[in-house]
Amino acid sequence: MLIPSQPIKFLLEMMIFSLLLVPGIMWAGLRNVLPSKRKSVRGQVVLITGAARGIGRELAFRFSKLGAKIACLDVDEIGNRETATIIKQNGETAADYKCDVSKKDQVKNVHKKVVQDLGPVDILINNAAIVWGYSYINPFADQFIEDLINVNIVGQIWMNREILPSMLERNSGHIVAVSSMSSMSGVPGLSSYTLSKWGTNGMMECLENEMRILNSNVKTTTILPYFVKTNPKVTAKLDLRIPEIPTEVAVEGMIKGILEERRVFSIPGEILPISSFVRLLPDNLQNLFYKIAYVRLIPDESDEVIVKKYTRK
Repeated sequence: MLIPSQPIKFLLEMMIFSLLLVPGIMWAGLRNVLPSKRKSVRGQVVLITGAARGIGRELAFRFSKLGAKIACLDVDEIGNRETATIIKQNGETAADYKCDVSKKDQVKNVHKKVVQDLGPVDILINNAAIVWGYSYINPFADQFIEDLINVNIVGQIWMNREILPSMLERNSGHIVAVSSMSSMSGVPGLSSYTLSKWGTNGMMECLENEMRILNSNVKTTTILPYFVKTNPKVTAKLDLRIPEIPTEVAVEGMIKGILEERRVFSIPGEILPISSFVRLLPDNLQNLFYKIAYVRLIPDESDEVIVKKYTRK
């Protein structure tokens, strides 16, 4: 049996925790129902990675309409410039920067340019990600796995480590990670992507706890969206019981949560508590639930070979 240090004090603290548990849950539920105050981002610098298309582009458009200055980052120079150009044509402020977020030197150089052009970053939104999947042992996926981990996880680390010191010095700022609901369940064929999103959740929780230790006003937000309809190629690979969310609808919910400085939330909002509850169930009931609310990947030719080879009759 494990005995905690200062056992009497531990028991007293757990008793106090138990007394606060029910009113704390009720207050949290009430806050979700009541309208929350949203912060203003007018004049602030919002840096968005993966801004060339999809969620990143829509976030850039929405934040620019709120009066923010937008720094668009993407490895796709043409699409990224197009995003910034549209914002500027609408009379708002934006600048585009080509950047591979998995390259630390590029991240450092781009951050310097952003500060020179627009000012220090107030909100960092780590959205850039590779979204795809293969079966776990697919022999052709080695390079894909390296690239995905480098962009989806290492890229966020470089961005956060580069920009966070400036936020800490100003005691102001907000770091946002676009994770995924796939981080709450193991979807067959999405192991590398799911790994990157589980890792994102853990990293952001550690970062939030470090900000608490420092008594810092820097905020963190982790967003767990369900599948969002941003890429026809990805859509064609999915077999879903519940259809993808339109990009505009998903981003509207993301903006709301960011402006309310929510720490962790899903899109749609009810899917995270449902998923958390399902994970508490026995394995057979979890399996039954996931058969009903299924998420399946349609295998490509290389995965088909593996499926045929190893599937037992």
